Amino acid sequence: MKKLKNNKSKEDKERKTNKRGHMTKEERFLIEKMLKAGNVQKKIASTLERGRSTVCEEIKRNTVDGEYTAQKAQRKSYMSQYNKKKDCFKVSMDTELYNHVVERLENKISPEEISSETGNKKNTLPYASAKAIRKFISKRRPDLEVNLFWNRNKTKSGKKRAKGKYLQDPDRKWVEKRYDDFNLFDLEYGHWEGDFIVSKHNSFVLLVLVERSAKYVMIDILPNRKNTLVNERISSMLKNYKVKSLTLDNDIAFQNWKGLEKLLNCNIYFTHPYHSWEKGLVENMNRWIREFVPKKSDISKIEMKKVVDIQNWLNNKPRVILDGYSSYELMMFEEKNYVVSSILLEFPNVLNSYLVVG
Repeated sequence: MKKLKNNKSKEDKERKTNKRGHMTKEERFLIEKMLKAGNVQKKIASTLERGRSTVCEEIKRNTVDGEYTAQKAQRKSYMSQYNKKKDCFKVSMDTELYNHVVERLENKISPEEISSETGNKKNTLPYASAKAIRKFISKRRPDLEVNLFWNRNKTKSGKKRAKGKYLQDPDRKWVEKRYDDFNLFDLEYGHWEGDFIVSKHNSFVLLVLVERSAKYVMIDILPNRKNTLVNERISSMLKNYKVKSLTLDNDIAFQNWKGLEKLLNCNIYFTHPYHSWEKGLVENMNRWIREFVPKKSDISKIEMKKVVDIQNWLNNKPRVILDGYSSYELMMFEEKNYVVSSILLEFPNVLNSYLVVG
């Protein structure tokens, strides 16, 4: 028991000594002298009252040509810190990059997406990391923080629906079977996910379809979720696109899924009940769409032109997961073998005028 306490006190002491910040010039001078005298790293760490890992990392990182010297170690450490700060303020120091970042942020493009765009081969701008862009926002332009996603969307989610019976069908194919039917399911183009955004005021819904590889989204307004209408509209939306599979949930609107399979000439797969993450891409897309169509909105009053504007903005913005390319660019390449460039579209207005209070 006493031995365990001693070990714990040593660990606590080492943890505290590792929080003392950067090595000083004097400490590096002492490390150099003790190394030349043949002292082991444990002895050096004990003398400096530093953790062994701290001393080990210092020697490993700042050794030059197989020899550790205090002067070179100090210079190397200084340059490392200088370059870090220089990278963080890169946006402020380059006028062209500054204007580009501000324009993108004002159009609600995230720092990660801007970073992936600047690192893209098609872009001539210098690369700026997401950390550098966030540093620029916090230190130089805090007024731009309102454009960041979670600052724009602070509303809490609504009431969760109670669990009930779901549609039973022994012939349904579950999501795990996708990987048996398609060896390269996660890499292939042509696998789609579908879902609804509903209105609490009437039967009108938004039908959302997203392609998994290019992240290309299509949105349509439906007056109801009757099986026939849903099948016809999905078939109409996808008729000019490559479709290898479609993943849906257990909504009763998809009861006639066998008829939809014939219309699309592809397999339809279903998520397990209450496992919405099994079609996480379309769920994430719904979150983005909800920014423009808040909960309590009356979908029946929304104009189709507004929906098209939302769809075009989502498809033309640079995506981190696509290495800075847009969904539209990848879709055109996969569908038509065309190399195109997206243009920056104006951020669509949030449709607050369609909110129904009470």
